[in-house]
Amino acid sequence: MLFGSSDEKHFVLGYDLGEKVSQISYLVSDADMPETLSVLAGAELYNIPTVLCKRNDVNQWFYGKEAVRHIEEGDSMAAPDLLASARAGKPVTVAGIEYDPIALLTLFVKRSLSLLSMELSLDNLDAIMITTSSLDHRMVQVLNAVTSALELKTKNIFYQSHQESFFNYMLYQPDELMHHVILACDYDMEKLNVYEMTLNHNTTPIVATIDTSSYDGLKNDRKGFPVEAAMYHRICERLDDEFLMIMQKICKDKIISTVFLLGDGFRDKWAKRSLEFLCRTGRVFQGNNLFSKGASIAARERIKPSEHSKKYVYLGDDKLKSNLGMNLMKCGTEVYCALLDAGTNWYEAEVSIEVIMDPSGVLNVEVTPLTGKRPQIVQLYLDELEKRPEGTTRLRITMKMNSVNEVGVKVQDLGFGELFPSSGRIWEQIIEL
Repeated sequence: MLFGSSDEKHFVLGYDLGEKVSQISYLVSDADMPETLSVLAGAELYNIPTVLCKRNDVNQWFYGKEAVRHIEEGDSMAAPDLLASARAGKPVTVAGIEYDPIALLTLFVKRSLSLLSMELSLDNLDAIMITTSSLDHRMVQVLNAVTSALELKTKNIFYQSHQESFFNYMLYQPDELMHHVILACDYDMEKLNVYEMTLNHNTTPIVATIDTSSYDGLKNDRKGFPVEAAMYHRICERLDDEFLMIMQKICKDKIISTVFLLGDGFRDKWAKRSLEFLCRTGRVFQGNNLFSKGASIAARERIKPSEHSKKYVYLGDDKLKSNLGMNLMKCGTEVYCALLDAGTNWYEAEVSIEVIMDPSGVLNVEVTPLTGKRPQIVQLYLDELEKRPEGTTRLRITMKMNSVNEVGVKVQDLGFGELFPSSGRIWEQIIEL
């Protein structure tokens, strides 16, 4: 069912799957902005600890805050590092028993999604976007396995990085926040990740790129802040000095329009001098649910693109950065046929078309980068292509990316009905971008 095609309360989900905590945001069909699911009704408690544990001597599992409580009380054993274990793919041991780490991660995601039942029915889910701090080929494999086991009723299942969720969140923000550089500072008391979004307004659509840098200097070895006043103030001053130095370095010689302070690390209001500096630089917002909200916005844009997504394109590390297409004859007129579009995740970029080949035996693929590089024509030579009357050589051209910089092209001779059976010939070539 298409998004918003019924009077029922259909919705899309953004699921931020983190190493330590996870979050769920949703965007209902008649809403302009997403909401984030709170683990406690009436409160703004969005973080679900990415924790699973098994009760001692009983096959009973707990997740999230309840799992943390049972582990602290000593009556349960934790499943170690759910996300990292699933990535590693090796069996994990809980209370002397080995378990499939992807099955454990699936159990956590399934249990956490059950929190939605008080608000919405998963039967009305139109799309889900899962976002993680980084997204490589292995993480895609893990997420494919998890979502397959969940047996969701929608086929619209997508994945993206935190960088892209940041970009999608900004799509629904006022234009005045999008004029210059935008910063998102994500701090969890251990590591500070700074996402720096730059917009090129000289291109159509406007190209957004995001650079990410990480800093360990703000690591706080304690669990939270100390109660003792003198120690508390010393730690606050150290964090403030370190953060101010990082921000001064990043903001130097740049025009900053917006800064977001994300994560529980900023909750204790220690960033006094650094906050004064940032407020002189641009507008500052604080919160911790930007990535899950951005993911839910992305889920909506995937199935029902708005004018926002037509105005901007995000070119991240995992994105195809060129348009690929061919000029083909249609009704006697040469027309451009788009094959792969810049801004597509490389692991999702795939196309298959059928064409009638001219006698030259050469296919010309136009590669047009959006990064400022010069366009080029890549020629594919179909050696030993059978000689047939003009208009009777039908080919299937399939393109699928092997990596972010490599497109695999497969050309198959289909013949032309009973008159000219297929030769069975297949040509394969790699296009380096």
